[in-house]
Amino acid sequence: MPTAPAPRTLAEDLRSRADEDLVVLFSQRPDLAAPLPTSSTALATRATTRASTQRALERLDTPALQVAEVLAVLPDPTSVTAVSRAWGAKAGDVVAQLRRRALLWGPDRRLHLVSAVRDLLGPHPAGLGPPLADALGRRSPQRLADLLEDLGLEVSHDPEVALTRLSAHLAAAGTVEALLVDAPEGVRTVLEKLTWGPPTGAVERADRQVRTATSTGPVDWLLSRGLLAVSGPGTVVLPREVGLALRGGRVHRAPDRRPPELATTPRRPEAVLGASAGAAAEACRLVDELGRLWGSAGPPVLRAGGLGVRELRRTAAALEVDEATAALVVETAWVAGLVADDGEVEPRWLPTPAYDTWVEDDLPQRWVHLAGCWLTGTRVPAMVGTRDAKDSARNALGPDLDRASALVVRRAVLGELAGLAPDVAASPESLVARLRWQAPRRASKLRDDLVGWTVRDASWLGVLGAGALSPAGRALLVDDEVAAAAALAAALPRPVREVLLQADLTAVAPGPLETHLARRLESLARVESRGGATVYRFDAASVRRGLDDGQTADEALDFLAALSSTGVPQPLEYLVRDVARRHGRVRVGRAGAYVRAEDPSLLAELVADKRCTALRLRRLAPTVLVAAADPDEVLSVLREVGVAPAAEGPDGELVLRRPTALRSGPRPSPRPVTGEPPAPGAALLAAAVQTVRAGDEDAAEHERRRDRNREAPALPAMDPSTSIALLRDAVGRRRAVWIGYVDASGSASRHLVEPLGVEGGRITAFDHEERSVRSYSVHRVTGVAEAGA
Repeated sequence: MPTAPAPRTLAEDLRSRADEDLVVLFSQRPDLAAPLPTSSTALATRATTRASTQRALERLDTPALQVAEVLAVLPDPTSVTAVSRAWGAKAGDVVAQLRRRALLWGPDRRLHLVSAVRDLLGPHPAGLGPPLADALGRRSPQRLADLLEDLGLEVSHDPEVALTRLSAHLAAAGTVEALLVDAPEGVRTVLEKLTWGPPTGAVERADRQVRTATSTGPVDWLLSRGLLAVSGPGTVVLPREVGLALRGGRVHRAPDRRPPELATTPRRPEAVLGASAGAAAEACRLVDELGRLWGSAGPPVLRAGGLGVRELRRTAAALEVDEATAALVVETAWVAGLVADDGEVEPRWLPTPAYDTWVEDDLPQRWVHLAGCWLTGTRVPAMVGTRDAKDSARNALGPDLDRASALVVRRAVLGELAGLAPDVAASPESLVARLRWQAPRRASKLRDDLVGWTVRDASWLGVLGAGALSPAGRALLVDDEVAAAAALAAALPRPVREVLLQADLTAVAPGPLETHLARRLESLARVESRGGATVYRFDAASVRRGLDDGQTADEALDFLAALSSTGVPQPLEYLVRDVARRHGRVRVGRAGAYVRAEDPSLLAELVADKRCTALRLRRLAPTVLVAAADPDEVLSVLREVGVAPAAEGPDGELVLRRPTALRSGPRPSPRPVTGEPPAPGAALLAAAVQTVRAGDEDAAEHERRRDRNREAPALPAMDPSTSIALLRDAVGRRRAVWIGYVDASGSASRHLVEPLGVEGGRITAFDHEERSVRSYSVHRVTGVAEAGA
């Protein structure tokens, strides 16, 4: 059985591939499917563009990149055998990988590297210099002839002949080593510096003329024998063939086929579960706290976008975390669509309506939303505070914290951890080394930093626990949100509905309180400590805060009695009643604002207090002050002073106001900035293959039509009556004929048809090219000839 001829181009190679092979190509290089290529030729053109090839190279692991460098070094075409010899290991499987990605084409005995790959790998692939013919090509014909003479070769003043002879001689096995046998001291030292790259070195007056008889010093000795070449007025280069000889014929020191081992540490399962569940609960709590904090007074949006340094610092203080954690909290909330710029004339960062929906979900569902948005996002909170190209600090929620590589690195790091046994952690340093091996052309300091930041962020979110991938994180990684929520729910302690109120004015919750109960309790008490149990502390300020929020003493005590398993201790009841009794002794209403109290001495203290200076208080009557500030500001300052003011209505009655929760309008979550087309689904892959095949068939049919037209006989012009007679004769004999035809636009064409009838100025015929019955106007037929005539 005859073998198929070798493809002459990448397009022919792609055309000959099976549908399954094209599906693999589109899967591994998704940019080739957007938009759908119209034929194999179009696909080959797109696959060899610089941008697409660059993306493909960045996806290669170390062995694939090494083999690509070997192919760039070897002459084109080459063979798998030659590649394996130059790499130092069997390269058939890696060559097949490059062929699947259309970076390489042709059979194993005639491999062609795509020219864009060669260009992108640069002039010094694997640290090797240019070929001898290029490296020595700067020399004049006379100097080339001198070099031939010095090496004992036949002299030629034809530059092409001279370069061919020099290249063949110096590339021959053993030539370089034979020349170095009598090399003076220092020559091998120079070569050792250039052998493994970079292959260039700085030398003064590098282009000076040297001969073997007059050479002095190691560099002159090498130049006079063609073992070094001049690449510029002050630069020398080690030619590629010489470098390969010094490397023992190998392009790399060693084939790097295996990824570096991860430095792992086993963890106790309960430690992983406990750490991840605790972190998940804390992350959700902090995002909830942020929503409540910004819902009462949202910070302003910077003119250039983002959150100011002072506002981040205030947010960190309010959440009782450091600024780095605060940046992580606000960025997580923003990516999840829970806070946003409200879009007003003086914009502020406020919770979105989605926050109100989110906060009503149970904890596992809330966590799945936060962690899922982080996993698919491209924001890098750890870059907050770092300097940009203009030496300006980057702000939280600013426009320059997106990095497309963040998404790739997160998936890669978690994928490596998922590949380990459950409850096993890996060091960030070993993860950096593994990712460098997986994508060496993407290696950078930012990418290395992203590995550590990914571990940090994932640990804070509870995706990791004690450095190991948690069960919930493992499910989230495969996009199984239901399983992720169930895994976290199983790891979390069951929410409680009761607390232990104690006589020392503390409350102890033996587990996480249900969300609505925790919120209500935190309006009356402050959290003193967290852990397996949460301890709350009641004091005058915390109770006053609850009263300021609109609760009465009876409502607060009824809530505490319902929450407590042991009733309300007497000291706590006394505290609540006493604060309520004093609450509102000072009243604030509208004038600009006025301050009223039954005790004149209390008002005198306020006038004298330096903390009230900004209010510009002045006495109107013994029990009345007026202020040059609005009532809300007066209330805020007096609460800081500690006098428990209350608002007063126009009728003089106490006004208990629940604070208004501020919200932005509906806002979608910010889109990730990936710079990469999405991975094509099964339907798109099938459509891409079908489109290519259809385009190839159209091209083949067009070629067949051209071939048939070339075979058609001459069609001399004839009058309509002659054409009709010949056509009717063909109908009677059932013979195919060629007709010349001019369409309505004046375009002339030829058709191979079998006439079925001629009547009423119309010809009905079977068109062999169209494979269908068509009708032609007799007056547009320019000539008729019998097929095969």
